[in-house]
Parts: sequence; C-alpha cells; structure tokens
Amino acid sequence: MMPSSRSFPAILFLLSFNAFPLLQAQVATKAEQDTRARASLDMMRKRYEGFTTLEIPLRMDTEIPGQGVEVRKGLFQRKGIRYRLVMDSQTVFSDGKALYVVLPEDKEVQIDALPLGSEGEDELSPEALFRIYRRKDLSYYLLEEFSEKGRMLQRIGFKPTDRNAEYTKMEMVLDRKTGEVLTFKVFSRDGSRYTVTFGATRANQPLPDGLFQWRKSDYPGYHVEDLRS
Repeated sequence: MMPSSRSFPAILFLLSFNAFPLLQAQVATKAEQDTRARASLDMMRKRYEGFTTLEIPLRMDTEIPGQGVEVRKGLFQRKGIRYRLVMDSQTVFSDGKALYVVLPEDKEVQIDALPLGSEGEDELSPEALFRIYRRKDLSYYLLEEFSEKGRMLQRIGFKPTDRNAEYTKMEMVLDRKTGEVLTFKVFSRDGSRYTVTFGATRANQPLPDGLFQWRKSDYPGYHVEDLRS
C-alpha cells in the first residue's frame, strides 16, 4: 500500500515502513554488487554508526505528476538507538522500545511496537538508510563520479530485485572521501519522485534524554491510539 503524501516524509526516512512491501527476497549477483559502490557504502555506514549522537536538518521534496513540487523541512536527531524526526506535519520518535507518531493536525498520537527485521535488526530504525545496501531485495551499483563545489561525489543507484515493486529505483549521492550522504531519491512507478536533501551534520553533541521519551502530559487533548498487541 502506498503511504499518503502527508505521512510519506517520515516514512521515507525510516525507509523500511513501506519502501518495498512484501517482496520475495532474492540475492543479487556479484556483478550487480559493484565493488566501488560497496566500498563507499561501507564507509558511509561506519561514519554514521560511529557517532554517539547525531543531528541533521533535512528537506523533503515531493514531486507528484500534475501537482508540482511540495517542499517540507525537518530535523532528525539520534542518540544511541533512540531517535526523533520532526517534519512540518508530524513528529516520529522512538525511545528504543516503541514507535510514536504525533499528528498535530489530527491531535492524535499513534503508538506502535518496533518490529524486528529478518536478521534481528530494527526495521524502523533510521539506520535502515545507512544499511540499505545490505538488503537482499536490492542490488546497487555506481552510476557516476562527479565534482561539485570542490568535492568529489558519487551517485549510487539501487533497484529492487522484484520488477513489480512500487519503486523502480533509488539513488544516493554521497561524498567519496568522507561518506557523508547529501541526497537520497526514490523514483515511484507512478511517476512520483521523493528527494531527501541532508544538511550539515552535527555529531557527538549533547542531546537531552527527554527528546526521545513519551510523556502523555506533553500532548493535552490528544487522542492516543495504542497499536501494540
């Protein structure tokens, strides 16, 4: 099921929500797993997983055929396994035990469990983006290297092994030297395009634990929908 345009920004960044639903996992061939892309993606993963705390401003551009471009801004914060993503229309955060989605327009908070992936990894963790190349339902390859503003960049492509997937491909642009991610773009089969542009990273800065904690008193008048079984 395609996510709604209102909820898609947070869902995209948490990636595994609906990116490739119910795919039959297939192992990509060695030829598809480009070695140069793998080296850069390994460096990217180690860069972000090496930070004790992380804060990244981001922008989400949604391009839907016939509707122009919708721009939303947000801020992603992470401390250990806890994280918080604030967008214009919603806030998504986790205390490491549950997932909370705050919808101010509806005055509603949805609480859900954190499902585990097939290899015991938390599918809803933002680290899903940094580990995307480890998914068995995707192949990846180096599209190009180019220079921009004095930096050597790489564009890496990803494609689903299932030709009927709702997304035809994804692209990531990163710094070849540092592994910093600059943009991540999803190409939907219906012609829609979703691009996340990442701002400058603030790493290893103090972040209060309260940012990632659920307190009902913080949302007076909100309906709380607990979806945990």
